[in-house]
Amino acid sequence: MELISVNDLSLQREGYFAFKHVAFSLSQNEIVGISGENGSGKTQLLETIANYEQADSGKIEYTPGVRIGYMPQNDPQIIEQTVRKYLEDIRRLSKGLAVRKDQLDAMVTYMKLAPYLDRTVDQLSLGLKRRVSFLAAVVGHPNVLLLDEPFAFQSDETIQNMLSMLQDLKDNSSGILLAGTEQNGEISEILDNSYRFENGRLHQLQSLKTKNSQLFFSVHHNSIALTHDLVDYMTRNANGVVEMKVPLEQKDAIIGKMIALNYQFEEAHDIEN
Repeated sequence: MELISVNDLSLQREGYFAFKHVAFSLSQNEIVGISGENGSGKTQLLETIANYEQADSGKIEYTPGVRIGYMPQNDPQIIEQTVRKYLEDIRRLSKGLAVRKDQLDAMVTYMKLAPYLDRTVDQLSLGLKRRVSFLAAVVGHPNVLLLDEPFAFQSDETIQNMLSMLQDLKDNSSGILLAGTEQNGEISEILDNSYRFENGRLHQLQSLKTKNSQLFFSVHHNSIALTHDLVDYMTRNANGVVEMKVPLEQKDAIIGKMIALNYQFEEAHDIEN
């Protein structure tokens, strides 16, 4: 299900376009990446989607029930609360929609923030402040998560932990928008769609992922031998079950061919390579 749709969005500031004619969408179970040089418009776009900025033209459509969690690139707040109280207050403000307290405690430990729970946020290093900001965006259990340069000033291990948490949110129906100067290596591997800002315009990049579907069929006494074009897709034929790996765009056509050959369609799983 589509969560946010951005249509022909433009924002002008001080005589120049921060971005112009931007269009894209964010759906459930999707991670979208937006890259670009500093000042290219990434931050202003996220601020506009999060309702911190007002676009000059265009439209953002939010599906009813959308809850946004936002991690800014530079948080202007001076937070004098302890890490413990700050995160717990955010959790309570989100009420029944938030993660449970034991889940928050597990996140704090996972992000290696437990030793700093009783220190005030404003006393932390920049890298630790960014980790707290990341958890603050996540703790309300949003179904839309907007993250501006979330991996800056983080170790490889911390980035891995953040990516694991994002994958878990995605698997639980959230849509995630990641903005960063560059999105290479393991970061790019979790992206379902990728865009780049150039000269104020957003361009979609070609996906490196190949989308396939794994199909399962039951063999019956009157099933007909597979034709050569279908055999090429078969990955297993045992115990009365035929498994096939097919391009996603050909899934429906191949299911139709198999049914015509008297195979019983059982289930399908969409996969990415």
